[in-house]
Amino acid sequence: MKLLRFGNRLFETECVIFDKDGTLTDFKKTWFPILEKRTDLIISEIKLEIPVPRLKAEIYNAFGIYNGYIDPYGPFPYSTPWEDEIIFATVLYRFNIPWQRAKDIARGAIDRTERELERWQYAQLYEGVKKILVRLRRSGILIALATADLTEIANETLRHVGIADLFDYVVGADMVENDKPHPDMIEKIVDVLGADKKHTVMVGDSITDMEMGRRADVGLVVGVLEGGVATRDILAKYADVVINSVREIQLFGNPT
Repeated sequence: MKLLRFGNRLFETECVIFDKDGTLTDFKKTWFPILEKRTDLIISEIKLEIPVPRLKAEIYNAFGIYNGYIDPYGPFPYSTPWEDEIIFATVLYRFNIPWQRAKDIARGAIDRTERELERWQYAQLYEGVKKILVRLRRSGILIALATADLTEIANETLRHVGIADLFDYVVGADMVENDKPHPDMIEKIVDVLGADKKHTVMVGDSITDMEMGRRADVGLVVGVLEGGVATRDILAKYADVVINSVREIQLFGNPT
């Protein structure tokens, strides 16, 4: 067990669980191209007597995106692929497309995007992330990933950015019964790795990451500002400590 510094907090740590998008990798550079691709495919499948910009705006608004602003309490930073299907379908239904057809169109667009976009290629690590992970790994700390993404795609992303071998365990939304903010992911991780929750840290950029850590009753919940959509004031309501970046995680007594 090692003593780590998270901002101004010291914590005896056995395991650190990271979120992926917005914490380790750039959320916007990955997910905006995906949303745009899905939206374009949906529009190409339907014929409505409304301007395309209006339909796009309705879809983006349904995801909590307003003229580029992302609502930190909205779906976009948190929703799983099957939740995305319902959001898309709901918008289409509001434009008088029958519900079952709306779901088929949404599912088709999501599946086709996964086949054509190879979205892992858009993933970009934040500066210094790999260095921090290597340091933690070498110190003997267990490192895990808890992501709302699908596990296979999460692993592809980690391989693409060159950090897959630094994780002891990866859990995606398809590996648990209940996604974030339920504690299932953390419970699975600590069970498989044999970690003590009292000495486990949850590090993420979103409200759902913080709530998941709280519900799982881990020892420390850390909010990260870099790349996320929540402000410091918002994260501070849920986290034990808020840091600007994972670069601020240090082995105590070893600041480099």
